[in-house]
Order: sequence, then structure tokens, then C-alpha cells
Amino acid sequence: MSENLYDLLEGDDPVALRRIEKALMSADEHNETVDAVISALIWRRCTAGQNGVLGAVLNHECAARISVMADHLEKVGATEAAQVTRNLREEIPLADAQIRSGIIDWIDVHPEITGNVVTLKRNIDDIAPKVWSFMQERQEDLPDPQIPDKRKGLFGALFG
Repeated sequence: MSENLYDLLEGDDPVALRRIEKALMSADEHNETVDAVISALIWRRCTAGQNGVLGAVLNHECAARISVMADHLEKVGATEAAQVTRNLREEIPLADAQIRSGIIDWIDVHPEITGNVVTLKRNIDDIAPKVWSFMQERQEDLPDPQIPDKRKGLFGALFG
């Protein structure tokens, strides 16, 4: 059974963030609040993997938002993540347009950045509670899309 975003926001703990991200991305309504939430959720997902903070420039979804990512993170209250993103951006002497599709090849040629990024990663906690609070506080600025249940079974494992 599906729930709406507003139903989920009644709880205290962040839940279904990936499914919320997808639902907001496909929503017809986009405003500054929605864009900030989407950016923060994308950043969280892209930096949570094995690449850590480098995921912000390696993953094309996150890298595509590089010019606004730090501002969006700041807006949702993830100030440490915003500063880490700014610091990472300063480490890479490329224009935003060059970064937008991901810069895996550039990282391969400049491995020294990896050491710098490891120290950046130490400065940030999970931003999920901040994004959740931001969504709760600005619920009236968010659409109320249906958030489908997590898929179960074999296809859920493959595509969920």
C-alpha cells in the first residue's frame, strides 16, 4: 500500500528517502524547496557509497547539480555537508560545465585528490535528519506525491 509524502512526514524518523527522492523528481511541481530537498537527497545517496564525498563529482546526478549543490545543502541545514562540497569544489580546478557529467577520468589522472577527500569525509554526519526536519518544517512548499511501497521479491531486489 502506498503512502503520501505528508503521511510519512508525520513520523519522527527519516524513512523511504530514496523513494521520496524519486517521487519528488517525477512530481510536476518544482520550486526552490523541492529542488533543495532533491539535491540534498541526491548528495546523500551519491556520497554514501564506496566513493564517499568523491561521489559528489563522480556520479552524474550529483555532479549535474554541482553549481547549486552547496547552496541547497546549506538551505536544508546540512552546513557541514555544504562546506565539504565547497571544499571539494575548490580542490578541482575545472569549470562546473566540465564537472556536470561526472569526472571519473579526471580523478584517475589526479589521484592526490583522494587523500584530501578522505579528510573532508570526517567532517560530516548523515544529513538525513536535517533533510527530514527541513521537509517537515516546509511541508506546505512540497507536493504530496504518493510514495510507493518498497518492492518485494526477486524483482524488488533487482530493481528496488
